[in-house]
Amino acid sequence: MESFQAILKLLTCLILILMTLSGCTDKNNLTGDNFSDIRAITVNDGTGIISGFSFPAETQVTITGSETKLLSGNYQNAVAISFLRFTGLSSTITNPDSCFLKINISRRSPLPRNPLILKLYKLNKVWSDSLDLSNISESDLSSLAECTVPDSIGNSGQEITFNIPSNEVLEWNNPDSTGWNFALKTENTGWVEISSRESSNSPKLNIKYKTETEGEWITYNQSPAKDTYTLEAQETDPSELWKISNLNSTCLYIKYQPSYTLFKDNDENQLSEIQIKRLTVNKAEIVLHIKNNDYYNATTSYSLYPFNVVKDSITDPVLLLKSDYETLVYTVTSKGTITGDSLTVDITPIVQAYTSGEKIPKGIMIQSTQERKNFGTLEFWDCNASTPVEKKPYVKITYTPPYL
Repeated sequence: MESFQAILKLLTCLILILMTLSGCTDKNNLTGDNFSDIRAITVNDGTGIISGFSFPAETQVTITGSETKLLSGNYQNAVAISFLRFTGLSSTITNPDSCFLKINISRRSPLPRNPLILKLYKLNKVWSDSLDLSNISESDLSSLAECTVPDSIGNSGQEITFNIPSNEVLEWNNPDSTGWNFALKTENTGWVEISSRESSNSPKLNIKYKTETEGEWITYNQSPAKDTYTLEAQETDPSELWKISNLNSTCLYIKYQPSYTLFKDNDENQLSEIQIKRLTVNKAEIVLHIKNNDYYNATTSYSLYPFNVVKDSITDPVLLLKSDYETLVYTVTSKGTITGDSLTVDITPIVQAYTSGEKIPKGIMIQSTQERKNFGTLEFWDCNASTPVEKKPYVKITYTPPYL
């Protein structure tokens, strides 16, 4: 009996202790521990952005021929030509009844003063793997048909049809045994994006023909066996403009050094150097205000990736090599549509590395992951004194001060 009473007293004491501890919980910090009242803090760091410039990438992205869009245009000193190959056609067409090529235009350049003309050509050279399509000249092409690109393109695109004259089919002198090869070019300033064979709206060549005068009609209706495009853009030099361009692979460098005096605890006390090294960066984004943009909109997403720069003593616009910057673990690609006057680039791992002392702040390089895949170009407001205050770039940092 005495043993039972002793055990009962012990259990009672334990219950009282647990109730006392639970009573210490801060009811305003239900997601924290029983003692801390630490909350995340957000600051905007504009003074940490010191300078910046744009420069051409050291190497250009290779056009593989597996892209979902074909480019054709003459825009901002860049020229793009699309190429299509169709196979399986008879070499003895004697009586063509109809011949036309249908393509789907997914986007076009902003409406210019003059109509945008897209022309279809026959490629007169052998399209072998060794042929450099970027060196194709006017003498290598024969004009077949042309179409005026509609002023407005819907969300699902706009289909246009090139009617190819029957005599062109009969007189097709094809030196390329690999198939019938075509080229698409814009004849004036502007551009189009065309759905490729990899898309659901691929080009279709339709020919109804006979191989003998008294033979049966044969209908050919096929997508390209191969398609690709070339893009030749004017080379650029490093520039004080803050710009990212997919046409000529232009990247953006921003010299950023965190303003460490912004970091405080929840009681507005300045964090010490040791405390700053121990804080957690929940999220950090560069906010860039857009100065010029004639490509991206509410339905077209940008895609930007930040690198940590390791090159020392960058003061003037220079060409950065691949060895001058690095990728940090957990860095993500920033994607989004532009509905306002700015966009953001996630640089959380970079800022965390700076505050922890793991990396020395030497700058951030931002590159588009859409280089040579569309006609997108973005120009941003810089950090110069002449820039309106509301347009200046800044880094938005949400952080949690260290507990102890």
